[in-house]
Amino acid sequence: MNGMILAAGFGTRLKPLTDNIPKALVEYKRIPMIIYQIEKLKSLNVSKIIVNAHHHSAKLVEYFQNHNFDIDIIVLVENEILGTGGGIINAREYLIGEDTLVINTDVVTDLNLREFIDFAGGNTGISTLLIQKRETSRYLEFDSDMKLLRRENENSVKENLFAFNGVHHIKSDFLSYKFEKGYCDIFSLYLKFVSENRKIFGFDAGDSKFLDIGKIENLIN
Repeated sequence: MNGMILAAGFGTRLKPLTDNIPKALVEYKRIPMIIYQIEKLKSLNVSKIIVNAHHHSAKLVEYFQNHNFDIDIIVLVENEILGTGGGIINAREYLIGEDTLVINTDVVTDLNLREFIDFAGGNTGISTLLIQKRETSRYLEFDSDMKLLRRENENSVKENLFAFNGVHHIKSDFLSYKFEKGYCDIFSLYLKFVSENRKIFGFDAGDSKFLDIGKIENLIN
């Protein structure tokens, strides 16, 4: 299994901390936040880690040149930011042939991700999302079998709405589809697949801890 850390964003919510460094190098509990994701992926025995970079990308490249994590880490610099979907597609030559666990650089969770991976590997979806019952401005709706239906709309059933926790497991055949290169959001791709009757599943994280450290107020928690 591959690991991929999405780290190309501008870190707007963390300004002014991100005025001169990439979000991934902003410290949480005195450690650059990306290290939490690297160590988590290493604990899951991924074969390699892909990191996409854009905002202050030279500093992220330099950081990995000067620090050894005893695993193959490939930094892919995006000259123009590609978004969550475009970033994954841009990495396809490094990811194709294996399943991939994708994690946002600003996610903290105490969930045992091995349970999530086992569920994802055992279902028939092309991707599985880590989700939770918590407040968000961008709800996703799932059916009773935990298959993704759509984004929240006026007809959504409240009990079927979940927040996305910034972790997804992508099956190896996901990148065998033909995608256009360029900027796109991963949920645009997912919802396109759903409209074509392909399955995307959700895994409920229950009452496990979730913290979005992309918000400056959460860096002190």
